[in-house]
Amino acid sequence: MLAYLLDRFRTDADTLRARAAALRAAPAQPGPDAAMSMAMAHACDTVTAMLQAVPATSDAPTLLASLQALIPLFEEHARAETAPPVRAVYVGAATRVREVTNAEAQHLRSADMNDSDIDDDDRDDDIEGDATWQPDGGR
Repeated sequence: MLAYLLDRFRTDADTLRARAAALRAAPAQPGPDAAMSMAMAHACDTVTAMLQAVPATSDAPTLLASLQALIPLFEEHARAETAPPVRAVYVGAATRVREVTNAEAQHLRSADMNDSDIDDDDRDDDIEGDATWQPDGGR
């Protein structure tokens, strides 16, 4: 989950830097210019640094809470940013973290429900014959 987010924003920053370099060497193209592409790459670097500050842990609920705590910070960066393309980087970071943490939280809840549904009495029901299906409803 954290690795995906880090890779996502590192890759975006690299792509934006490459775009800026290409724009400096060629005629103008549609989309952000070289300076704006570099500003967006810097925003991706900021997002990556914030994600790297999340403590590494194998405890999923702790990791989820740490990542969710970043969402308001990304939103604050977005509100403070005046350039719409750079603002979009921070809004996108908040959205990605929200999507990833919501999906992981749902997965954890689903796994918890599956684990809590099994108890010792359920495991041996068929062996003891007390839960045997009968086509006539047991009449």
